[in-house]
Amino acid sequence: MALNPLGPVAGQFYLDNSEISCIMGPFGSAKTTAASLRVARHIYEQQPGPYGVARSRWVIVRNTGPQLQDTTIKSWLKLFPQEIYGKYETTKKQQRWRFVPKGMNKMIEAEIMFRALDDEDDVANLLGGEYTGAWFNELREADTKLLTSLGRRVGRYPGADLGGCTWHGWFGDTNPWPFTSELHKWFVTEKREGYKFFKQPGGMEPDAENLENLLQTPETLRLPYDDPRRREQGRQYYINALRDYSPDDADMYVHCKYGASRDGKPVYVSYNDNAHCKTFEFDKRLPLYLGYDSSGRNPAALIAQKTPAGQWRIGYEFCEDNMGMVRHAAELRALVRGELDGYEIARITCDPSTPKDSTDLNAPMIIRKEFPGAQVLRARTNDPTTRIEAVDSQFRKMVNGEPAILIHPRCNILRQACINEYHYRKLKLSGRERFAEEPDKVHPYSDVADALQYLMLGGGEARLVEPNPRDAMTTGRAIQPTTKNWDPLEDRA
Repeated sequence: MALNPLGPVAGQFYLDNSEISCIMGPFGSAKTTAASLRVARHIYEQQPGPYGVARSRWVIVRNTGPQLQDTTIKSWLKLFPQEIYGKYETTKKQQRWRFVPKGMNKMIEAEIMFRALDDEDDVANLLGGEYTGAWFNELREADTKLLTSLGRRVGRYPGADLGGCTWHGWFGDTNPWPFTSELHKWFVTEKREGYKFFKQPGGMEPDAENLENLLQTPETLRLPYDDPRRREQGRQYYINALRDYSPDDADMYVHCKYGASRDGKPVYVSYNDNAHCKTFEFDKRLPLYLGYDSSGRNPAALIAQKTPAGQWRIGYEFCEDNMGMVRHAAELRALVRGELDGYEIARITCDPSTPKDSTDLNAPMIIRKEFPGAQVLRARTNDPTTRIEAVDSQFRKMVNGEPAILIHPRCNILRQACINEYHYRKLKLSGRERFAEEPDKVHPYSDVADALQYLMLGGGEARLVEPNPRDAMTTGRAIQPTTKNWDPLEDRA
């Protein structure tokens, strides 16, 4: 069987020996092929045990039975046909290899088991086995708890009496997952030790992979593999996809950008993580501004600067669970003195309300105690529309060719909130799709989103909506809202 070369990233993944790894790419980038070939490579490299037999047992996992049957198994058997490698047993959903490879002085004896996760029995059966390794086809669909549990089941066959495992572990291939996925933490933002991540270029990038094999015609297939006309023909696959996909889907499936979860309706529709998230350094010549969600038991604070041109740069977040304001403010002060020693604090804007269940009845006073000399204000309004627009209007603006708000990558909770975790809950109503009128209160995302709103209100980035009572008194008409710019310093805490 002749195989065209894998692209550089897919090729590195194929040759990787990390215990846990993942390859992410757009549709059509040969991820599944690379993962299939990697399983085969580990099988061939297994050292023989007694009687010269190299034993291994693999499990290949997909989220549902139809996906497993219609995509994973078909792709596998296309690469490793039954007439050469061994019959696929439909009832058991497995293929057994038993042969002596050409040029090798050992017999390969491998079990390749295919498993879906449709119900609890499927999961229980999967976690009851002992394997050499596992491959998760479309990793983003897998439950992370299952991944952790299955990690304890690999490396257990063959045992030491049969020669032991030459390699063991699990890996996955996937299209881009949501930025809010737990996998994003594991492999990207809070990368775990020993985890290896391979990200392929997008389909429209100059170095896009596998174009030579996509959408080819009989004529282009006769061209040499490295003929540029083959890449040009393959590029049409992604051009057609851009025509058919929504912008969000195109970002994930063509451009290989992290997506957003689709549970609920995002509040900040203008936020784009690829544009608004950027690494930067604070400028010691500029003061700090803090936004503080200071009510309740889950305070949250953001630390930012505003450039002379008017761009907000949000560099730090501080969110804690079930912590009163006294302790939270003290620990925030320690963060500022440690990470940002020597910076002047221009203004701290906090929540204007005090919930009934709050034990911290005067948050501004607590904050002033920890930050003597800083200007501490209550936000002038708690009107949801004004607060949200104060933020979203900045996401829509540009300053000197850059977004008016930049968020540092380390502000992970804030970024997740802006992408989708701060959202309007979908209502369970028949008929057309409807959402709640106010954002869901989901800790910690709504807390840090509130802190961002107070930061913008304290910075004057709002137009306050107020009714004009004269309209009603002089004309008898219903009161119409009017807007005016307002100064956050007009109302002091």
